[in-house]
Amino acid sequence: MEFSEEAKREIEKNLSEVVRNINVDGRERAEIVNELRSTYYEAAEGEARARGSDVVSVVDARSARASISSPRETAESFMKSYADTLRRAGFWSRLVAFVIDNLAIFALSMIVMAPLFGLMLLMGMPMQDEAANQAWFDSLSLTGAVTFGIVAFAAAVSVMVVIFGYYIVLEGHFGYTPGKYVMGLRVLQTDGTKIGYKEAILRNLSKYINNLIVIDTLIMLVFFYREKQRGFDRIANTMVVRIRS
Repeated sequence: MEFSEEAKREIEKNLSEVVRNINVDGRERAEIVNELRSTYYEAAEGEARARGSDVVSVVDARSARASISSPRETAESFMKSYADTLRRAGFWSRLVAFVIDNLAIFALSMIVMAPLFGLMLLMGMPMQDEAANQAWFDSLSLTGAVTFGIVAFAAAVSVMVVIFGYYIVLEGHFGYTPGKYVMGLRVLQTDGTKIGYKEAILRNLSKYINNLIVIDTLIMLVFFYREKQRGFDRIANTMVVRIRS
């Protein structure tokens, strides 16, 4: 059966909306995309046959989409069976990823602090004991003190943004951090679909509360070792999987 160009574009548009919710790479992604494409094409052909046409139009493609389900539901149905085949990441690979990410956070923090360090050197701060530093600060003019205060405040805010935003933004948008990428890991919802910012916030809360990440990890090792989920992964309905060996 022949497909009009408009119908093909509509099907590819529908396909791209579904694929946004599928956060896997490589061969697995290609297989899912091909299966989805076949499903959409078959459904559109069925719509064309139902109206007695030999040409699939854009109307048929839209009707096919309506008859299947929403992009999110379609992604979920495909990923549910796929999720069971995913290999969940263990303790050591996640620990290495965590170390890499913390080194990255430290490096980024030093970068955003660089203007403050530069200003301190430029203004002649002794950087010795607390008394010497206090004496230096007291000797500053009003303009110098205000300038130093503004730069110090901006640096502190920037560091907080790096620390708190690193995991949430990267995992919420991409599904992985640099550390997880290096280790071939990906964060998904337990149904296999892509996580969002809400899930990223929930699963990373323990990293921002003093020593809670240790307890959270112990919960995984003691109670949820088979599922390989931290306590906050259970709350967020997320899992960390290995997407490449």
